[in-house]
Amino acid sequence: MNIHISALIQKMEEELRQAKTATRTEEVKMHAAAIRSLCDVVLGTQTHTAPEPVQNPIPKAAPKPAASPSTDPLLLEKMMGSAGLNQYQKKAKDEREEDGNGDSIFDF
Repeated sequence: MNIHISALIQKMEEELRQAKTATRTEEVKMHAAAIRSLCDVVLGTQTHTAPEPVQNPIPKAAPKPAASPSTDPLLLEKMMGSAGLNQYQKKAKDEREEDGNGDSIFDF
């Protein structure tokens, strides 16, 4: 069934007149929705080409968080060996003492 575009435009004008005279917001929204639907019909009838396939955007990889040194002693020992673990723990202890971030609440 083909509907002539001029008939659709006349219907849009009629809906617009009714929207202008409407007293309630709900009525205005109802007429605006009808106008939108009629516009979609007009735009759909003017284009006779096949719709383009929708391409999903390529998902971007989430940025990796900055690597923070692990404090798990077993994992550190596996990665660095026992000598490396002792060296890391000594370094961490020295940093903690220099900054005053020890275990006591009175270290400042």
